[in-house]
Amino acid sequence: MVASVLVLPQSRWQEVARDVVASALQVQNWNQAFGSTSYESAGELVSPVQHFWSLAVEEQFYLLIPLVLILAVACGRKIRLDAKSSALWFLLVLSAASFVHSVVFSFQNHDIAYFATTTRMWELALGGLTALAFSSLRLSSLAQVVAGWLGVAMVLVSAVSFQTTMAFPGYIALLPVVGTVLIIVAGAPARSGHDLSRFGFSRVLSLRPLTYLGDISYSLYLWHWPVIVFYILLKGHQPGVVGGASILALSLVLASLSYHVIEQRFRFGKPTIQAGGRRFRPRVGNRSAYGLAACFIVVSCISAAGPWSVVQMKLVQAVSETASPDYPGAMAFDTDKPVKVPSGIPISPDPAIAMKDMSRTYKDGCAVYDPAKIADSQCRYGDLGGSKSMVLVGDSHAGQFLDPLDAMGRKHGWKVRAMVRNGCPFSAAPASSATVTYSNCSSQNAVSLKKILKQKPDRVIISGMTPYGYKKSLKWGWASDAVLVEGYIQMLRPLQDAGIKVSVIADMPYPEISIPDCVEQKGAGAAECVTTRKNLKDPLLTAAVEVGNVQTIDLTSHLCKNDSCPPVIGNVLVFRDNHMTTTFAKTLEDPLARALGLL
Repeated sequence: MVASVLVLPQSRWQEVARDVVASALQVQNWNQAFGSTSYESAGELVSPVQHFWSLAVEEQFYLLIPLVLILAVACGRKIRLDAKSSALWFLLVLSAASFVHSVVFSFQNHDIAYFATTTRMWELALGGLTALAFSSLRLSSLAQVVAGWLGVAMVLVSAVSFQTTMAFPGYIALLPVVGTVLIIVAGAPARSGHDLSRFGFSRVLSLRPLTYLGDISYSLYLWHWPVIVFYILLKGHQPGVVGGASILALSLVLASLSYHVIEQRFRFGKPTIQAGGRRFRPRVGNRSAYGLAACFIVVSCISAAGPWSVVQMKLVQAVSETASPDYPGAMAFDTDKPVKVPSGIPISPDPAIAMKDMSRTYKDGCAVYDPAKIADSQCRYGDLGGSKSMVLVGDSHAGQFLDPLDAMGRKHGWKVRAMVRNGCPFSAAPASSATVTYSNCSSQNAVSLKKILKQKPDRVIISGMTPYGYKKSLKWGWASDAVLVEGYIQMLRPLQDAGIKVSVIADMPYPEISIPDCVEQKGAGAAECVTTRKNLKDPLLTAAVEVGNVQTIDLTSHLCKNDSCPPVIGNVLVFRDNHMTTTFAKTLEDPLARALGLL
């Protein structure tokens, strides 16, 4: 936490503080499942304690398994089963149930399934089954050699070929888990017969350098990830061969020191020299060890509270400045009536809280519109009693226009309905990753289209992120731009045939870096913080032209001068990530109203 405060910009403090508390309390896996890996945080810098998620899974399992094993043995006695058989049967049932759940849930909700304890229990339970069967297991020498090398091959294939886009863990996790079991089994005592152990991989694993690596593996796991994260932060780029070797060497040194000075010391006490040589003398009592551990948990949480509170105070004190003449925002670049920008004014929002400056759709639960779950009376904005109505549809890049449309609707008597869904452009062509096709998006769009046609609003406004943005932020895409164009046409044409006015808003420039972090570290005028306007293809605009009689609106002139898009315009921070800050989006109210013919 201290290192994060020294190295990270303030905009990252709350996320790291939350991760530190979750790690200390052994719930980091659920924090990751429902927090930092969500769509809203796509592209964010990873946390230096993100790796504690796997330790949290283990600790939750270790808290549960002794209790259920005691229960299993108690139940086994009722039917005259010995303790070992009862435990074996219980672990078999637990492993099977968890594995089935893992396979099904990994395809349904990959992000959560990856971190969930319930989808991982079978991996740990399989280790328990191996341990229980180990004492009676006797393979031939040849079988052990084959098992060892096969297990190593399975683990190595997993390490070099698995990708984050796979539906992992699911059945895919069988490869590394079973491979690990085979390696363990290969080290069991062999049956009598020809000794082929010299050909087995277990002989390699028995070499002292590798067994020592096993000794310090827990400390190495704790150290390696923060070393990687802070190296990249300080260097500003991914490590090369030299950098990678340096990271490995530093991690090994820190792990070795942790193992000897902390891990072993707190397990066995202060080392002492006796006649038989150096050894550890057991001096640490359970009471002092547990007491100190509890203190460290409290200290960790307290250390996170300070940085979190610093940012929270700025968030609480933040007041919208869009109506103030000191914060003209986009109107500073207005071609008709450019507003003079006063100097010496602090920018709004503060970069430390920019990530919290989000559209009202997030606060109202309307950023993930699902026609099957959200009632028609929800996600309504503007003048609820207005005589005219408009519907905003598209992904989160459409949602960022909700606040200016809401203000515009209240002024000019328009009812505004938001039907936006993160990561879901208003197209009949579903996006896909390397392994998953997101067909639920296109099916929900079809239902939304029917609702719009039934409502028959006066105007429908559509916007969406370009394929370039989807590829950069989410690693999603389409077979070609033409496929997405056709998908948009299938949505636009029915609206056009129904006589509904349709307006599409061109997507905004895509920042390649974190603008709030850059501004906080290098200043609002830094050249490194300027976004370059690329001539990106926008399939939505192409579809609008092909359908015909669809209004196209391009507001990028209010963000860029020629091809240069500064990070701060009119004293307002433009981007929070690849989305505009809501403070800046609100300053687009007049240009948007003019484009729609309301001014």
